[in-house]
Amino acid sequence: MTTFPSTQHSLVDALRSDEASTRERAVELVARIYRAPVMAVVMHRWQLQAADAEDLTHDFLLQAFDKEWFSRYDASRGRFRTFVRTCLLAFASSRFKSEQRLKRGGATEHVAIDDVTLPVHDPELDALFDREWARSVVSSAVDALRTECQTLNRETTFAVFLAHDIDGAEDGERTSYRELADRFRIPVTQVTNFLTWARRRFRVHVLDTLRALTADDAEFRNEARALLGVELP
Repeated sequence: MTTFPSTQHSLVDALRSDEASTRERAVELVARIYRAPVMAVVMHRWQLQAADAEDLTHDFLLQAFDKEWFSRYDASRGRFRTFVRTCLLAFASSRFKSEQRLKRGGATEHVAIDDVTLPVHDPELDALFDREWARSVVSSAVDALRTECQTLNRETTFAVFLAHDIDGAEDGERTSYRELADRFRIPVTQVTNFLTWARRRFRVHVLDTLRALTADDAEFRNEARALLGVELP
């Protein structure tokens, strides 16, 4: 079981920190995890090509960090990722309205994020954003596990885990333990041991990522329940 120190900074605390290194780590994490869901929503909602969606995503994150939008998040208004999506929709809508206004000879309009309210519920956009967010969290945890296995000289352990739990889950056809044993030239019992260890460490990395991405303990537990289906002690 993994425990987390009660003194660990929440995401919002990190974004507001006086320590530059702490802020930079928080900014890097948010940008890395939210890039894919932001791009997915932008491409779906406004039917943009990948290059244009990439530009809008970059501009959104740049302005959000520059104007410190995310540090103003209020946990009482919902999940942090819901707030990010709200900021995105406000920013993109304002951007496209400004472009139309400029074409008519008008002036640009800046987003006042303090006045942003939660958007009308859009189940399709919600599901898309949440699905891409979950994929980003899992991808981050997989990368962390890969690095850990390389450090511990457990590359085969990671390869077995990747083949069975990640690649197999994506294509819906999990390789049998026997096939993995034959592929990596190890006993079936070793496949079982490798997967047991890797799954335990993967769960730790997922929880570490969620802890760093959430504003408080309640949100952390809710996100762990939503992503892993577990109730933390």
